[in-house]
Amino acid sequence: MSHKKMTKKILLVDDERIVIKSITALLEKEGYQVESAGCAEEAMAKIKSNAFSLLICDIRLLGKNGIELVKEIRGYLESAGKPLIPEILITGYANIDCYQEASGLRVSAYIYKPFDNYDLILAVKKALKTG
Repeated sequence: MSHKKMTKKILLVDDERIVIKSITALLEKEGYQVESAGCAEEAMAKIKSNAFSLLICDIRLLGKNGIELVKEIRGYLESAGKPLIPEILITGYANIDCYQEASGLRVSAYIYKPFDNYDLILAVKKALKTG
């Protein structure tokens, strides 16, 4: 693996193992470090114990949805005096209400599944301002 300045650590939240596996493989090939969580509770636990550079989150999760999770993570980071991190939301469902709510959050990117790998990498680089 090439030695970049510092490996960017990405938290990937999705309740589909196949999605986690494919996105993790894609991002690791690009030199990113990836931690995954299958639900909002697991994601929050990881946020509290690690420093991440980026959150990639599916909108449809068991329990809390991705939009609620983004709000919860932002609230936690602010209250803990930690820097906010950019977020990319992914979804397999074109839902105008979700899109408008996500737009209101001003997330870095909103990507529909199935997505082109290149588009996801581009969104990640843009969110991390490395592209």
